[in-house]
This record gives sequence, structure tokens and C-alpha cells, in this order.
Amino acid sequence: MKALCLCLLCAAAVQAQQPELGKCSLRPRVIEGAPFADYRRWCVENVIDAPHIEPFAFTALAVADDGTVYATRPLSGEITALYDSDGDDLPDAMRPFASGLTLPSGLAYHGGTLYAAGGANIYRITADGAVQTVVDDLPSGTGFWTGGITIGSDQRLYAAIGAPCENCEFDAEAQQRGIILSMNLDGTDRQVIATGFRQPADVEFYREALWTLDSAPRAYKAGGALDELNRVEPGGWYGFPYCLGSGTVNIPKDGIDCRQSIPPQMRFGSGAVPASLAAYPYATLPGTADTLIIALSGEPTQVTFNGYKVVMVHFDADNQPLGTTLLLPYRPESNRPAFEPYDSGGYFSPQVIGLSERGWGIYPQQPLAIAVNARGWIYISLTGGQVIALRPVDKLPSAAAEETQEAQAG
Repeated sequence: MKALCLCLLCAAAVQAQQPELGKCSLRPRVIEGAPFADYRRWCVENVIDAPHIEPFAFTALAVADDGTVYATRPLSGEITALYDSDGDDLPDAMRPFASGLTLPSGLAYHGGTLYAAGGANIYRITADGAVQTVVDDLPSGTGFWTGGITIGSDQRLYAAIGAPCENCEFDAEAQQRGIILSMNLDGTDRQVIATGFRQPADVEFYREALWTLDSAPRAYKAGGALDELNRVEPGGWYGFPYCLGSGTVNIPKDGIDCRQSIPPQMRFGSGAVPASLAAYPYATLPGTADTLIIALSGEPTQVTFNGYKVVMVHFDADNQPLGTTLLLPYRPESNRPAFEPYDSGGYFSPQVIGLSERGWGIYPQQPLAIAVNARGWIYISLTGGQVIALRPVDKLPSAAAEETQEAQAG
């Protein structure tokens, strides 16, 4: 709690020193009516809208101390800097920052330096764009790309390494796949922290614990609740490839007991495909403080869509999920509460999009990555080369304020 209070005080101090953007309604890049966001609370603005960029941009975001947002472009091997060109503290232009990288798909900013992960590599990139390869032999090849990276208070780097296949048996220890790795910032003293993951798309520290995501094989996406939010325990086994979700058997094998796998802290409807994590220690709006933001990118091949949304997850003192606040998409006329309780016996799948509802929210765009700046503004990248920013509106309407206060009390 002390750490949270310090974060909130620091955020308030930073906000007091920053320039004001002016009324949301007068901003030239505001998304009018924000049909996919709660525009009563958030001013939603386009940071970058570049549909000509390849479809997998931008897969990871990281915010520097000066407010620059760095974004990965894995198919072109580049990192782009989104910067403020008009002095209002909100990025509005982009320029090349680093190139010649292998599938950059994870980012972390620490101590004035940007770290990027891609393929078998971890790169350290200085403020002038100079690239140094600190690791060139991460487990890679077939299967899933190297996932997200983060840096802990222990000054160690943590990397998520995906499985070598969609759904098959493999030796995690021998192949070093489907694991969470830890290492010094120079790549030395590499250690396997946890095993048993399929697609740990991102890693993030929240409340001094390490968290990661996972999703089920495509054969299981038509139903059930097998996509996961996991708290990483050193030495823990999380089930894949033999067990999914809360013990559902995927591949039967003698000697494997799914009860020995660590269950997820939170389950999502299969096909939600959680893709990105961001800790949110700010109280920018009522009901937002001390939450974990998750992007559920979705599975476009399914008839029913559990993804295509971004949520804020609230926890109790024991790190058990209390419920969620839906950031994207949002329907003011839906009369749905801002805060939705989570039943650990069930799973989280709010406002499932059916065939009849395609065309609302952000569909067919998918959320890919999340980052948060020191003022508590939220950046979200979407497929099609778009990055949007959510910041507080000029004055929170009373109805919206009451709802968020109720959410915070819940």
C-alpha cells in the first residue's frame, strides 16, 4: 500500500508539472463520440493512424521518461518512435528509431534505455537508436514468437518464450520453450523461472509479483474458458501441453496429473487470446486505481468473439480478482455496470460479440498492446497501424463519476 501511495503522489506531481491539452471537444485528433470507448470518462484521441503499415504493427508499446512511445513493427524489423511534435505532451507523429532487428515483438524501457526482444535476440537500444545485441541465443524457431519482456525491481530482465508448436508434446526443459526466463540486464545468469505455457504473450510486474498470459489451442476456442491470466511462481508448472485452464486434460499421458499444475488466477472465454499486460498504479479516474490492464485480442476465425476488448482487472489484498471494468468497447446505452464482478467458478467474458453485432466496438480491429505513461494516460495499439490514447475528459460528468465511484467501492 505504501508503494501504491508513493506512485499516486508521484503521478500527481508529474501531472501538475505537465502542460494541459485543452478541452477534449476542441482537440483536432479526437475521435468524435468515441463509439468504442466511454467518452464520458475518457478523451479518446488518435495518436497514429497509418493503415499502410503491415497488419501486425504495432505489437508492443513502451513509454520513455520523456513521453515518447516506442512501438515494434516485427515484420519490417523496426521500432518506431511516436513523439510529440507540437509541445502538448501527447505523441502525434512518428519517426524511425531502430532497424535491422529480428521480429521485434517485446519492449521494456528502463533507466533511459530501451530493451527489445525478437526471435533469438534481446537488444539494448540507447536514446540515439544505437543497437547492441545482448542475447543472441534465446530458444526460437518454429512455434510462437518470443513474447513480451519486463524488468523487475531486482534489476533482472524477464522474457516470455512461447511453445514450439500449436498443440503437441515437447520437452520444456530440454527445448527451453513454453517458459518464463530471467537474466541479468547484460544477458548473463539465465534462469528458467516457470514452465508449462503455450503462448505467454506478455509479462508484467504488478504488486511485486510477476504475471503472464496464456491462450488455448485453436481446437478449444469454440467454447469453454481456457485462456488465462497467471501469477508466476518460481519453479511452477502451468500445465501445457497436457493440461489447460483449471485442469482440463488436453493430451492424456501416464504420470501427468493436471492437479499438480498451477491454476490460473483468472480465466477468459476461449478465443479471448490475451495479448498484452500493463500495471496501472494511478488514480487518474475514480475506479481505476491499482488495476491490471489486459488486451484481449480475439480470434477472428470464430463465430462468437470473446476478445476484441480491453479490460481493467481489480484485485483483493490476496491478489484474487474481484472483477473488471471494460475499457473497450463500451456502450453507454447498454445499461451495463462499469464494474463487473468476477466469479472464480466461472470465467470472464463480458459483452460477447456475436455475428449479429459485428460492426460495433473496435471490430474488425484487434487490440495488440498497451502502455501507460506517468500521468496515467493509456495507449492502445490496434491492428491496421493505429495507436489511440485514453486520457481524462475535461470534467467528469456526474453520472459517470457516480458509476466509477461505485466501481471503486465494489
